[in-house]
Formats: sequence, C-alpha cells, structure tokens
Amino acid sequence: MELQLFGINHKTSNVAEREKFIINESNQILLDSHLKKVFYDDLESFFGISTCNRTEIYFVGKSGISKEVLREALKRLDVKDISMDSFYFLSNHDALVHMCKVASGIDSQVLGEQEIFGQFKTALKSAKEYKIVGKKLSYFADKVIEISKNARTNTKIGINSLSVSGLALTLIKNIFEAPENQNILIIGAGSLSQNVIKNLYDKGIRNIKLVNRTVKKIELNSNFEILSSSLDTLHDQLELADIVISSSITELPLIGKGAIENALKIRKNKPILLIDLGVPRNIEDEIRNIEQAYLYSIDDIEKITQDNYGQRSIEADKAMNIIVLESKSKLENFYLKSSKDLANLQLDKFLNGLSNHEIKQFKSSGDYSNLVESIKSMNIDDEYLNNFQDIKNLDDHIIKSMIKTFFNNA
Repeated sequence: MELQLFGINHKTSNVAEREKFIINESNQILLDSHLKKVFYDDLESFFGISTCNRTEIYFVGKSGISKEVLREALKRLDVKDISMDSFYFLSNHDALVHMCKVASGIDSQVLGEQEIFGQFKTALKSAKEYKIVGKKLSYFADKVIEISKNARTNTKIGINSLSVSGLALTLIKNIFEAPENQNILIIGAGSLSQNVIKNLYDKGIRNIKLVNRTVKKIELNSNFEILSSSLDTLHDQLELADIVISSSITELPLIGKGAIENALKIRKNKPILLIDLGVPRNIEDEIRNIEQAYLYSIDDIEKITQDNYGQRSIEADKAMNIIVLESKSKLENFYLKSSKDLANLQLDKFLNGLSNHEIKQFKSSGDYSNLVESIKSMNIDDEYLNNFQDIKNLDDHIIKSMIKTFFNNA
C-alpha cells in the first residue's frame, strides 16, 4: 500500500476541460462506493478536491493502480472528452510533496495564494465526516496540513498575499477609475463570494447586490450587511449591474448570451463587465462575442497580475526545501511504523502455528535461535502479509525480543 494521486490542473488543461471533472460531496460518496466494489482491499481509501485551478484525487492503495483508479472514476462520473495526457500521476514522496505544494499555494497559478489551504482542509474535513478517509490516508492528509502550515509560517511565501477574490478586485480597479461608483452584482454566497464582498468593502465599494439560490445574509460588521435576493431575480439584477462577479456551484451556466443581450438593450448598451470565478463556469463563453460585454474567466483573471512575483518566487524555493525535507521524514516514519506493525502480524501468524507443546518447550528453554532461523528461512506465499519479508528483514536480536514478548503474553 502506498500514497498515490492523479489530477488535472491549470498547467495541464484549460477551464473548459477542468470543468468536466469536478469532485463534490455527492459524487464523492457515489465514487467511494464504486471504487470499493471494484478494488476491494487494493484501495484503502481516497478523497478528492476541486478548486478553480484543479481537481485531484488522493488515495492509499496497491502500488501502480492510479491509472486504473482514474479510469474507474471517469467512468463512474461519466466524464468524457478529456485526454489522458491532461492528467498527471504521482506516488509516495512525490505525491506527498505535491499535496503540500498544493495546500501551501506553491502550485497555484497565483503563486502563494492563501485560499487553497482552507479549501484543502475543507475537502478533508468533509471526507472525514462522510467516513470516506481511512486511517493511512488520514495520516498523510493531516501531515500535509502540518507541513504546509510550517512552510507558510516559516517563509514569506504569502507576502502581500494574493487570492482569486483579490485578483477580481485588481481587474475591476484596472478597468474602472472609480469602481465605488459602479453597481456590482455578486452571484453565489459561498466562501469565495464572501471574500470578494469583503475585498470590495475594504476598498470603499458599497453598491453591492447579492443573488443566491437561497436567502442568505452576509454581515461584515455592525454597519454593513447584504441580504441576498433569489435566483429568480437574476435577469432583473443584470439590467442594473455594471459589474457581475459569479462564483456559484452549478452544472449549467446561470447566465446565457440571450440574458446579456436583453440586459444590454435595457441598459441602452452601457457596457457590462462579467467575471466568472466558477468551475464549472457560471457564464456562457459565447458572451465574449457580444459588443459592450466583457467576460473574464478564471483562467483570464489569474494572468492579470504578478505583483511581488520575484520575492514570492524566492520564498517559494525556501518553502519547497521545508516541504521536501519534512515530507521525507513523515513518509519514513509512516513506513517504519507500518513495517513494524506488519512484522508483528507476520510473527503472530508464524508463532500461532506452533503447538502448545512447542511453545512450552521454547518458553522453558529461553533459547529462540532456532525459531529465528526458521523465520528467516521460511518460504510462505502470503501476499497480504508481504510474504513475511518485513519480519525477515529485522535483526535477530529484535526478532528474539518480539518472540519473548509474544510468549510472555501467551
């Protein structure tokens, strides 16, 4: 059993591909049931994460099965038309390092962005609540959080930290000389939308409306709160909005070409800026072809700014050193403990095969040399117990000590 992962991200694909492969709470539960039926004991457990930049699945399983797991995941989730070349596969130390790079923001398109750390923790917490994550994978995931936190705390990777929500504000400021005079419509009330609203508020922008599937109140302080209107009012709200920022979880676009064309007629062709932070996308890409409508997707806005990139790049190298060294240490500790646990199971099975008379003889003599010799020379085909290789690899005096402990407890 080893740590493995596969995924698709902004380096290997565009948003049109990434939006086809999304892991959420509901389909993760379905996928868990399917993978258990297909792989049985060859897969201990898994969990997945989907963000603006990536979808990845982490799992502990039999060595070399990552491509098989991917094929089954794509089949169960009915994902089509993504080239296998868009996916990457990692295992053991490389997998643990990659997970830490993701959680710490080093692997993000916006180097050092901080939102991914919370997204990783949320994905893990959700999987644990649904009892999807097993003991071994839980160990690795918890270490990812620990190592990533150390990497961010002990370096300045987050210097003047950027975020997707922050980049949306940067785009607005680049386009509008006085953004505080514009009417802004936020679609969706999740954490990303709330961060957008906070960033807008902090820059003195107050003309903010919110549309959401359910009624939700966003309260930033005692003097400012927003109560969302229902999704049914979306088209009416578009007619009033100069800037639309959408970050809703949806399988189909919420805003189509026709809706924007109608809104522009009412607005007498006053331009409208649309920022789509959703993956899958919330706004139809065909809107780019409409004059006076300016659409930016998540891939577009993340290319806008590289403020402090040089300094953050230097800090990223420092963070990588921390990640690589700590990942190696955590992995070695895990496999050392796993090997000891497996060696104990192997010894128990061997000694339990002895008769009561043999056990009594060995206990009375106190000489376990013959037993150690038998253990090291035996040839038992038992794949579950790694063919007894772990106990065979131990020094003789360690095996004797383990035998003594067994007999004392027998």
